[in-house]
Amino acid sequence: MAKSLFGARDHEGYVSREEHIKKLDTAASEDDAELAEATESLHLVRPSPGGPFSALTPSMWPQEILTKLGQPESDNDQGDYRFDEFGFRVEEEDGPEQSSNKLLSIPFIEDEKHRMQWIAHLEFSHHKEATELTWDTVDVILPRTEKLRNMVRAGIPHSLRPQMWMRLSGALQKKLKTETSYQEIVKVSSNDALMTSKQIEKDLLRIMPTNVCFSTQCGTGIPRLRRVLRGIGWLYPDIGYCQGTGVIAASLLLFMEEEDAFWMMATIVEDLLPASYYSSTLLGIQADQRVMQTLIGNYLTTVDESLKSHDIELSLITLHWFLTIFASVVHMKILLRIWDWFFYDGSIVLFQLTLGMLKIKEPNLKDLENSAQIFNSLSDIPGDIDDVETLFVNSMEVGGSLSQTVIDTHRRRHLAYLMADQGTLVGNPEASPNLPKQQLVKRQVKKNKSVIQTLLFGTENGDEDLKSKNIKQTEILVDLRESILKVSRHFLTIEPKLQAHIKLVADYTMDSHAKDHEDYINVSRNRKRRAKALHDFERHDDDELGFRRNDIITIVSQKD
Repeated sequence: MAKSLFGARDHEGYVSREEHIKKLDTAASEDDAELAEATESLHLVRPSPGGPFSALTPSMWPQEILTKLGQPESDNDQGDYRFDEFGFRVEEEDGPEQSSNKLLSIPFIEDEKHRMQWIAHLEFSHHKEATELTWDTVDVILPRTEKLRNMVRAGIPHSLRPQMWMRLSGALQKKLKTETSYQEIVKVSSNDALMTSKQIEKDLLRIMPTNVCFSTQCGTGIPRLRRVLRGIGWLYPDIGYCQGTGVIAASLLLFMEEEDAFWMMATIVEDLLPASYYSSTLLGIQADQRVMQTLIGNYLTTVDESLKSHDIELSLITLHWFLTIFASVVHMKILLRIWDWFFYDGSIVLFQLTLGMLKIKEPNLKDLENSAQIFNSLSDIPGDIDDVETLFVNSMEVGGSLSQTVIDTHRRRHLAYLMADQGTLVGNPEASPNLPKQQLVKRQVKKNKSVIQTLLFGTENGDEDLKSKNIKQTEILVDLRESILKVSRHFLTIEPKLQAHIKLVADYTMDSHAKDHEDYINVSRNRKRRAKALHDFERHDDDELGFRRNDIITIVSQKD
């Protein structure tokens, strides 16, 4: 299929531009014919170009609905709705929303001339061998050039997106170099009794309920989405299952095969976004929200003044934008163009696009009277976007000077202070060793040795297993140390008098353990029970104790 996608190029002597384009056109028509033959041989109903489900990857086509759509209108019980090119249900009763009217009125049909320009660029710039062009001969990682960047921002042809996204993001390289195959990950993560599996099962039908592929248990995408999310949760135990990853995975599965979508997800959470983005604490994305506020203060002073004067916390609006990479807030036609750019330039695009969206809304903020109107206006920005070119122009106009170095510098500073606020850090918050792990922990499938390997090399696991065990033990100790420091800092905050008795610097000498037994006995004798207040209580009598929520109360006596 990939071979017929590109077609052949004659390398014997000079080939003129007109002759080459003619050959590409012939290859494209052959490709369409081959796909038609394949669908007929499998008895698949193929959607019409620009019609319902036409933008989906063929394996996601809902055959039952496509068959009904092909029947006479009198037999077609479809109700007051239709399906768009991506499988989303569009209500017909009230008509399309005004904000998306422009998008819905334009059919999603690939421009053949645009596709041929991309094929020609790949052939002449990223072709490894002097043979006919196939995906196997295109570079696994495409070199970054200004021409390629401009082509990506102008949009990738939809039929080329799956393969181009894999190469631009680095997911293809990750897939080819992995020691653990996707099939092995699916096998070890298929346990229904795991807490992660139970959480995923509850959310499966909530992730994309308006899309026919994910709206019922029989949807073509539900089994795939279940396996991808379970696999990510197993591979990255620091993440487990985060709801923000669900809508990203579902969106990828609309256009890519299951295994490729999994490696795209792995690349997003491990490489394109900070390591703590989807962790249980969400520290990474909290830091990015603070970075965003800093950038708004530097680049959009009018918006910054409006937010401050009306006491609006912008992260309540934008956190979900970042968490789902805009997948849950913009129209799918806009999302595809955003992801084209994101997979090329990485997470810096999130800041540039947010600045661009706020720039578009900036002139309207001065006409709004109260904080509720401003909050609602800002929340509606992504859904109001119907011209991606205007969005990109504004994004580059405001955030074009941003660099990854600037973003990383802001991230480190805000991440450090966030951790200090939560009691994790002790000492200088700017010190890089105090920052959380910058790489996600990855599980590996333990493979049993064959009989021949056992006979030749014995049953010893070797240095690699010992090294992995030591790394795991070290990580446990680091996590334990951070937990102890967090608890200690908390009690020092509420009882400063303990400063003289508690040392936050570990003493690993043998002399430090000489009085362990004596200290334990003294603590046991003098230990008093404590309680943490769950609610505020205002005393009404002199013999009552008033307290605030989260106060630590020492229990002197207990009568009931």
